[in-house]
This record gives sequence, structure tokens and C-alpha cells, in this order.
Amino acid sequence: MSIKETLITNLSQLDGATAYSAIVGLLLICGLGVPLPEDITLLAAGVLASVGSITLWGGMIAGFFGVMMGDAFLYSVGRIYGRKAFQLPVIRTIMTPSRVAKAERKIIRNSHFICFVARFLPGLRSPIFLMSGIMGVRPVVFYGLDGLAALISVPFWVYIGYLVGENIDDALRMAERAQLSVGAVVLVLVAAYFG
Repeated sequence: MSIKETLITNLSQLDGATAYSAIVGLLLICGLGVPLPEDITLLAAGVLASVGSITLWGGMIAGFFGVMMGDAFLYSVGRIYGRKAFQLPVIRTIMTPSRVAKAERKIIRNSHFICFVARFLPGLRSPIFLMSGIMGVRPVVFYGLDGLAALISVPFWVYIGYLVGENIDDALRMAERAQLSVGAVVLVLVAAYFG
């Protein structure tokens, strides 16, 4: 069983406050750069809503809150510690020099656009959010754009999980297709922006 299937299976057995806490906690961990699939956690929230363990709106709110907490943590570490943040033990292991260099180049070129698009870039999200803090992106810009992107992505993933219900295989297949579609949309947005 893959990590995705294990995560969905284990989360789908929870209900009520325990389920909400697990969703927020896992998304916070994802936001710290730990390589757990954030989208799968959100899908699992939708599955929980479809079987009545939590409400659909509750899943979306818990998902949004968890995503924003993780993003805010990395951004705040960057703002508080600046470049010294790269020496912190947890960050040093997650933020490789190549990931940091990529994130820095993207942010220097266009902080407003990248703060929005980063939500849709798994693997680059964490270093971009940390670099946004380090490079002094204003909080209103960061939280406004990241929050807007989360208002799009979180309900999207939770609703897909809700639609497929308990069928984990369908959920994973749909997630893979959706990730390709979201990737294509992001590429079109990037091309349109730079065009």
C-alpha cells in the first residue's frame, strides 16, 4: 500500500474533532516542507465528509486553516530569522541549496505573482514561502495572495474527495488527473503573465 493509500485509509477512519485535528495537524506538517502529500490530506477530508464523519464545510475550513498555518509558519520564520533560518536544523534538512536558489530567483523576479502561484507548485511551495519572508515580502501581500490561492485549491481538493466518497482508488486516480489539470492551468497562467 502506498503512502497515499495509507494516509487516506487512516484518515478516513476518524470522525468529529479527532478528524478535524488530524487534518489541520497533517497540513501544518506538510506546510513545514515535510514530504507528505498535502493534496491527499485534503482529498481525505472530502472522503470523511462524504461518509458523514465531518461536514463538507468543516473539511474545507479545517483544510484552509491547516494550509494557512503551515504557510504562515515558514513565512514567519523567514521574516524573523532572515538568512539565519537556513541554519535551523529542521529547515537545513528540508531546504536544499538548489531548492532555495530556485525559490530565490523566482521571488526576486516577481514576488506578487509567485506568492499566488506557489500554492500550486508542490515541492517549491515551502522554500518559496520561506524565501518570501526572508526577502521581506510584505505580510499583506503574502497572506492576501496565498490566502486567495488557498481559497481556490483547498475547496477543489476537498470537493473531489467528497465526490468520489469511499472509493480510494477512484480518489487517487482523480487526484492524479486533477494534478495534471491544475498544472496545465498554472502553466497557462504563467505563460499569460509573462506573455
